[in-house]
Amino acid sequence: MKKRFAVLGLIVVLVISIVAIGCGGDNGGSNATPAMKTATPTIQPTEEPGEPGELPENYQFYMEWSDSEGNSGQMQFWVKGEKWRTDWGSTQDEVETQMVLMHDGEFGYLYMPSMNQVMRYATSWEMANPGQAYAQEFEDSYWGEVSDETILAGLQAACSGSAFIDGQEDIDGTSCTKFTCNFADGSVSHYWIADSGWLVKGEVTSSEGYTYTMQYSNIEFNGDIDDSIFDIDTIAPGVPIVDV
Repeated sequence: MKKRFAVLGLIVVLVISIVAIGCGGDNGGSNATPAMKTATPTIQPTEEPGEPGELPENYQFYMEWSDSEGNSGQMQFWVKGEKWRTDWGSTQDEVETQMVLMHDGEFGYLYMPSMNQVMRYATSWEMANPGQAYAQEFEDSYWGEVSDETILAGLQAACSGSAFIDGQEDIDGTSCTKFTCNFADGSVSHYWIADSGWLVKGEVTSSEGYTYTMQYSNIEFNGDIDDSIFDIDTIAPGVPIVDV
């Protein structure tokens, strides 16, 4: 159950954190995250949330995010068994960052093209991966084949205000159900969930007016992912490797 609600909390906490940073270090209580409580359902669910949907062993996706302050980013993500790779790019405060983070099943690697250097880690947990939250979010918010009412029940349990089904929309050709959560602190979140159960788009607007949007696309489950995707010599041929 907790896994299903991770996406909701992650997005809201991220937005609140960014707004708090933008307020210049005010340590008062105005930006505190409200205590979570079960909302009064606006639509009575016909099903209770069950166990989380399980993603296949192999999958990949592309993700883009942007905010109302002009920051943006994108990532390509691959998973094949115990192997994974993140190609990350972002522009924040007019500073551009490009990196490749990967786990080949044995070691973790961080490749920074601008530095022409690869750092190798004994475990992937030692790396600071900016894309990990989005990858985890995609996994945590995968519902599988369940009803809209079941998804709504999960959102209601995580939303500190009210949650409801907000109609059907197509997002870049993908049929989605739109869900809206009104939080007790005045922030509003919208989630577009594909008919097949994965998060297509999320948008959060804080009570201060800051807006954060992310969108997943090019989803492929059980596709043929070549092992060269996880080969550091293919990714960064001839680049020196430094053990960390």
